[in-house]
Formats: sequence, C-alpha cells, structure tokens
Amino acid sequence: MEMRVRTMRARAGRVAGVLVVAAVLGGCSPSSPLTDDPAPRPVTVGAGESAESQVVAEIYADVLRGTGSTVRTRLGLDEDETLALLDSGEVTLVPEYTGSLLLQLNPRSTVTDSDEVFEELNRSLPQGLSVSDQGLAEDPAVTGEAGERAAANVVPLMRTGALTTAQIKALNVVAGELTSDDLADMGEEVRGGERSPDQVAGDWLAAR
Repeated sequence: MEMRVRTMRARAGRVAGVLVVAAVLGGCSPSSPLTDDPAPRPVTVGAGESAESQVVAEIYADVLRGTGSTVRTRLGLDEDETLALLDSGEVTLVPEYTGSLLLQLNPRSTVTDSDEVFEELNRSLPQGLSVSDQGLAEDPAVTGEAGERAAANVVPLMRTGALTTAQIKALNVVAGELTSDDLADMGEEVRGGERSPDQVAGDWLAAR
C-alpha cells in the first residue's frame, strides 16, 4: 500500500512538471511572447510649431503604433509649454534638438561638439525626463551656418519609464535612419503645402 502511494505521488509530480513546461512553451508562442516589458500604454506624441518637428512626431507615432500602443499626436505646441506638458503626463514624448534643448535647460553651456552636447544634456535633464539615442538628422536651421553653434541633433525627449524597451528600440531605429537631408526635404514639402506631416512621414517609413 505504501509503495502504491509513493508511485501515485511520483506520477502526480511528473504530471505537474509536464503542465508547467507546457505553460512555459505556450507562453513562448508568437501570440504571447515572454517579455519583461509591461503591456504598452496609450502614448501622446507632442510636437512644436515647425514643420520638421511635426514630421518627426508623426514618424515617432507610426513606429510606436507598430509596437502595439494606441498613439495620438498633439502638434503645434509652444516651446514654453512642452516641459510642463511632459511633467504633467499630458504628453509622453516630443522630438527635440539636443543643442536648443540643452541651452533651454542650461543657458550657460558652452559645449558645441555633438557628443559633448548629448552628454551635458543628459546631466541637465530634470528628474522624470530622459532621452534615448540622438539621431543623425540635424536642425536645418543650424546645419551649414557659420560660427560656433551647439550641435542640434534630433532626439526624443520622454517621460522616464513611460515607454517599453521595445518602443525605445523602435525610436532608436528612427535615430539611425533619419538623415538631415530627409528631414529638410520633408519639412519643405509640408511648408509648401504639398503634403501634411503624417503623409510625408508615412511615405518615409514606407520607403525604409
């Protein structure tokens, strides 16, 4: 009798082990990937008044939708209200230029090199805000100007912890693909009334 009880317990243990393995394998299926990230939350991408800012915002919005988030855009923000909207949570992220953002946060800064500007910007950010990779694209208003000007590479300024790892990686892909020429051309199209920001953003993404 005792031997029978031990045998039944061993079988039950093996069955339980099989069920655990099956559950883990089921979690690895394409429809339910194992991930450390929480489920994507709704995102609001803000943008300033310039055509270039609005185009980049629409690009960000599209790639974030691809990660499963519900995303809306809020375009035409006044520069003075951007930080307040990020702080309040009304806006999740905005495209900014590293040089102009650094000077807004630290007017005494004198660095002009791209990497140095990015490093000092990270040190100057208010608590609760962060940036991911700086992009190749630069502010067309600064590119080619004579004189010492702080580098002005595009960077997403976001609420810390608001985006998943997958979403930040998606933004970093944009940073490595979007060039200064791309941004200047798209900005001209929008200013010329030929296309809307979301249309040129969609065309740029479709060509990747």
